[in-house]
Amino acid sequence: MKVEQMGYTNPVIAPLYSKPPLIWRDTQVVLVLYEANLERIRSVLPEPMEPWGNKVIAWVSWTPIGTQGACGEACIYVQAKFKNYVGTYEPYLYVTTEIPLAAGREIWGFCKKLANINVRLDKEIARGEVERVGTKILTIQTTIDEPANFSDLPWGDAGVFSLKNIPAAEEGEPALRQLVLTAGTVDALPGKFFKGRGSIAFEHPDIDPLHILQPERVIAGYYGIIEMNLPLGKIVHRY
Repeated sequence: MKVEQMGYTNPVIAPLYSKPPLIWRDTQVVLVLYEANLERIRSVLPEPMEPWGNKVIAWVSWTPIGTQGACGEACIYVQAKFKNYVGTYEPYLYVTTEIPLAAGREIWGFCKKLANINVRLDKEIARGEVERVGTKILTIQTTIDEPANFSDLPWGDAGVFSLKNIPAAEEGEPALRQLVLTAGTVDALPGKFFKGRGSIAFEHPDIDPLHILQPERVIAGYYGIIEMNLPLGKIVHRY
């Protein structure tokens, strides 16, 4: 097989996923915005990134249709900056299937793990739950009280940072480490994004240490229907 005959990704004779941009449609998302200790945020940011604020966004979503199929996703966003780039970074990130797991890790370096993820509505409450190895590790929920704008959340304007960290295949060789910045787009569907009283609970830090980013003050919760597009990123730093 010649190089030009190889598929975009392994296995080269039957690639697992296609080239970005990735597309998600009709995604149901629950979010909680809160404040955390600034030094704890700093402790989960790989150098040379620095925090630009102490706000954290917890995200749990379910996408019924997209270029990677139906999938649940959950993550914790912290406010991060590097040079003149101001955006967010995800120290914890979970998905339900192997396609977004492999693509996210291999292309951008998103630190994804597999988990069971659930989003559901019960009366006026929207609830998101994450479970790993048979154990619930994250629960977020919000009331649905009033219309809101997705742009009101403190994302920054540069995009999402990720740390591509690939171990060397040969003893003594350096790992491949790159800081990647990706400027995707996220838009709430008109009239389908709401704000309310949010809450968040981290459990079983022996499985994943999400408790490092324990909230000091919950600001609000959000629920809505969104769509997302993720292009290839830009390497902003090589280690």
